Amino acid sequence: MGNTISKKELNRKTAEEELRKAAKARRAAKLVDKIVSEEKPDTGEESVDRPKWLQDYDKVKAKLANGKKLSGKDKKLLKRGQAREAEDAELGITYGEDEEETPLDKRLEGFSLSIPGGQTDSNDDQARDVVIKGISISAPEKPLIVNADLTLSRGRRYGLIGANGRGKSTLLRFLAARRLPVPSTMDILLVEQEVAASKRTVLEDVLAADKQRSTLLKEEKHLFDVIEKSNDGDDMTSTAKRLTVVANELDVIGADGAEARARAILSGLGFTEAMVDNSSSKLSGGWRMRVSLARALFAAPKLLLLDEPTNHLDLDAVLWLDTYLTEQFPKTSTVLTVSHDRDFLDEVCTDLILLTDDGGLENHRGGLRRLDEGVASRNAKRAKDYALQQKMLKQEKVKHPSLKIEKLTSSLLTSLNISRLAEKPREYKVHFDFVAPDDARTGAGLSVDLRDICFSYDRAFRGFKDLNLCVDATKRGSPLSELTILPPTSGEVNVGRNLKIGYYDQHFSELKKCPRNSSAVDYLLGESLLTSAQEARKWLGKFGLDSARHVIPVKDLSGGQKARVCFASIALRKPHLLILDEPTNHLDLESADALVDGINAYGGGVLAVSHDATVAKCPTSLWVVPRGLFL
Repeated sequence: MGNTISKKELNRKTAEEELRKAAKARRAAKLVDKIVSEEKPDTGEESVDRPKWLQDYDKVKAKLANGKKLSGKDKKLLKRGQAREAEDAELGITYGEDEEETPLDKRLEGFSLSIPGGQTDSNDDQARDVVIKGISISAPEKPLIVNADLTLSRGRRYGLIGANGRGKSTLLRFLAARRLPVPSTMDILLVEQEVAASKRTVLEDVLAADKQRSTLLKEEKHLFDVIEKSNDGDDMTSTAKRLTVVANELDVIGADGAEARARAILSGLGFTEAMVDNSSSKLSGGWRMRVSLARALFAAPKLLLLDEPTNHLDLDAVLWLDTYLTEQFPKTSTVLTVSHDRDFLDEVCTDLILLTDDGGLENHRGGLRRLDEGVASRNAKRAKDYALQQKMLKQEKVKHPSLKIEKLTSSLLTSLNISRLAEKPREYKVHFDFVAPDDARTGAGLSVDLRDICFSYDRAFRGFKDLNLCVDATKRGSPLSELTILPPTSGEVNVGRNLKIGYYDQHFSELKKCPRNSSAVDYLLGESLLTSAQEARKWLGKFGLDSARHVIPVKDLSGGQKARVCFASIALRKPHLLILDEPTNHLDLESADALVDGINAYGGGVLAVSHDATVAKCPTSLWVVPRGLFL
């Protein structure tokens, strides 16, 4: 009898064996606790306290701004603060910049959507493709997309192109908000805003994007806790069996390799190990945008929507993203991206969707070069048809002077066996005209001279060393942005006494001094650049800003529209030297081409910071500095 095992004891031993199998298949409970911590809820106290060095630095700057004399200690704090501030800027670290993501529904306020029957869900939830007929989207008093059809086939990578303000981003938002009929089984992720700052590390933020993995890990931890506290053999047996199922599901989705995959994605997007393991709340908006992109790539949704994904990336990261989307992103997923980057569109996209001026959506196989060739050929034929038909119409008018134009047109349509006459080809209507002063080529004191420039941080050397450079306002080049924004640790910077600089900042710092509800017209008049609203509106129109956008608050303009206001302002000042920081980032393809034409025609000097290959072709001098190398 002593060797007899009771049923309860047998059940307990069986449960323990199941538990050992599950534990072998997955991590131990202690490690699971650590992993699951990535799903800790935010407390709402996400902003990082300003460190003491920054508080001291703020006080010294305030003294300086108020004209007060600085003590020796103050001067040391100022120098230390400048160096630390520059270092943090290089690493993308900021303090007190937490922002809440704007909900999609709020971003869609003011837009109207109509589709036949008001359908919002796909009839076939097993469908692998998105097929939507008769989409119409309007902004207040402005139709954007008119009775257009959209087809997104599984596994294809689409580029959505068209002029600024035509509704490309709005279409992505309607898809992401599931206001359009998309199969309910198709998960969607839209990348257009930086991830909200939180106390989680960057790695934890990315890992949390895989909802299935996170849910399974939570359940696994719960099951371990149940088994640990349970004294009931039967209950332990069923729990252990469920634990085995969960463990197998985690193995199927590759949960053990998730962290390595997330780190590889973050590394490809330019994150250092220190940044990956630090709180995302310490990152600037641009770096949090990269976190948002990393989350989407890691989660690998069935439908990935990207809005200008290359805007916050350097060249290495853009090239990495090209390769990742074409070679490593799941072939069963569909990608729809809005981008102005020609090389990115050509390398990544299998198809292009053109949002036309009349609100249609045209599908084209192949990249941008192929589309450009087709559009050029079609436009040439339209221009030829238009000229021929107008000539024939005039001839008919001479033959039949008493007939009205409607009658003549009807007769011509019948004779040509066509339903309507060709429309007049649309002229290239965006012009970025930068005019240099008369002394731009011959005047004295029109250069920036850098002599023996060194830049380093307190804790490590990162920057330029023994740099000598003369930026002549009669020439153009493309150095790194650090040359224009960082104060040197040593050396001399001499700016010509007569030099007038026009500076374009991709973050529109110039516009931040506008009163809250000032319009673009108000801004130009307030800067005393023009004397009348009529002149201001004419000038803004020249830079491609729609008349309806001239009088609305600048804060409500899109990125591309704000860029136009900045360029219009710079052009009015007639600078000797243009310093341009990523000038094409917010422009559509047509406007980017117009900007390049304007730069090439400009009579002054140009210093451009850009990862756009089209802009890189403009300079007479080009600098390329690989990551990790210093001048």
